[in-house]
Amino acid sequence: MIPGTAYGFLSPLHILEILMIPLSLFWLIRWTRTHSRQTARQLLYGMAIAVPLLELMRILWLVWLGEGYWVKLLPLHLCGLQVFFIPLAVFSRSLPLRSYVWATSILGGITAIVYPAGIVGTYPFFHFQTFQSFALHLLLILTPVLMFLADDYSPRLSQLPSVIAILGGSALCAFAVDWIWGQNYMFLREVPEIGFLQAIMKLGGYPAYWLTLGAAVIAGCTLLLAFGQYWKKRD
Repeated sequence: MIPGTAYGFLSPLHILEILMIPLSLFWLIRWTRTHSRQTARQLLYGMAIAVPLLELMRILWLVWLGEGYWVKLLPLHLCGLQVFFIPLAVFSRSLPLRSYVWATSILGGITAIVYPAGIVGTYPFFHFQTFQSFALHLLLILTPVLMFLADDYSPRLSQLPSVIAILGGSALCAFAVDWIWGQNYMFLREVPEIGFLQAIMKLGGYPAYWLTLGAAVIAGCTLLLAFGQYWKKRD
């Protein structure tokens, strides 16, 4: 990486990325109102296929750069796992899977664009990794919304237990890989550079950190399900 070329956190370019979230959502909502449900579903299927393809592009790029340690290439972060869950949810139309994608994919996508750990401060704005990450996480937001708008998905707070069950199983898989192979998927082994999380880790160790992290994710999932339920009632 050329020194001095990485774009910074909340720099004008980063703010532009963040603004693309509401702009893209506004466009998607307007687009669905002017196109047939069949056309919207075709777009939904295309998005569901594009998500794993974007992740595959990142993996191939890392291999091309010389990263041969397979454990580092696993998509085991909350966002990375959506390469499996989104296609399964869209094509199977399973209610538990669609609920999980609604509650966690939007949450992960927004978090990763607002706080792009490993991207901002590391890569230039005009770089493959920057664009790949932004495109993937934007799709993680737009795909569940389109599923809601065009594919008869209705979020309900009653779906929270199934969301927590799938989330817990995913976290256990990430936990096993982290401790066996020394990785940090889902940030379960090393605390991200966020002040209050580091303070909690110092005060209460891993139990306090994991409880805080889990509570924050579950709270976000709860809010998204509640918002989706309210939105559906208004429509």
